[in-house]
Amino acid sequence: MSKLNILVVDDARFIRERVTSMVREAFPDFNVLAVENGMQARQAMQQKRYDLILCDWEMPEMSGLEVLQWTRAQDSYKATPFLMVTSRGEREYVLKAIQAGVNDYLGKPFTREQLVQKMVKALDKRQQLSPQQQARASAMLAADQQKKPAAAAPKTQAKPKGLAQLRNSQQTFRCAIKDLNLREIKVVIKNEGAFPQVLEQVVVDIEQLSGDSVARINGFVTAVQATEQKLESAYVDVRVSFMDEDPDKLSHLSKYIASVR
Repeated sequence: MSKLNILVVDDARFIRERVTSMVREAFPDFNVLAVENGMQARQAMQQKRYDLILCDWEMPEMSGLEVLQWTRAQDSYKATPFLMVTSRGEREYVLKAIQAGVNDYLGKPFTREQLVQKMVKALDKRQQLSPQQQARASAMLAADQQKKPAAAAPKTQAKPKGLAQLRNSQQTFRCAIKDLNLREIKVVIKNEGAFPQVLEQVVVDIEQLSGDSVARINGFVTAVQATEQKLESAYVDVRVSFMDEDPDKLSHLSKYIASVR
């Protein structure tokens, strides 16, 4: 029972590797397979039995919702725990996932603590965790909780190239866009004592100038720098490298870039 099989599905390599690492750190006796799209996920589930599926929503060719619908249509997977992992948190998306039979929903970006909590909750319901696995997970969650920083709610000023939100696993930073291209974005946030960390996974919500749509791009922080060379600098620059390879997101981003050039 301890050798559970976990399937990770995400088209962003950085996130696949990060989730795989988190799962193996928390549950070293689990077998973990990571695939990059829904078609590969289907093939993997047809070749081997998986006990828990961690699946991204927004993927090319076959979305996470379609993977979930296909999974629930298979007799051998009707009751298998399925966690949807996505940057989309709108109520309509959550409802669609619930209607399709999702077990839980994990919003990007997330911490190891949040991921492990969701996994433990899903596997405990089916009594798939041994006492040793439960004890290890509990100890890891307790350690992560002690490291958790205090949350803040900074705000920022509007800038000519538009507004955005920078979300890490703890909080949301309102920010102004200083520059961007298809590979990275540079934003400025107000200094209120809390900043994203270098190499931290984040989601950048880029608001269209018209206000009628938002591009949600997964990325990681590559630099954090004060805008002034003094301790009380009012603003901080944050540079984020994009990880998404979704053609729809890149097309959306390209149109936005063209509109502000």
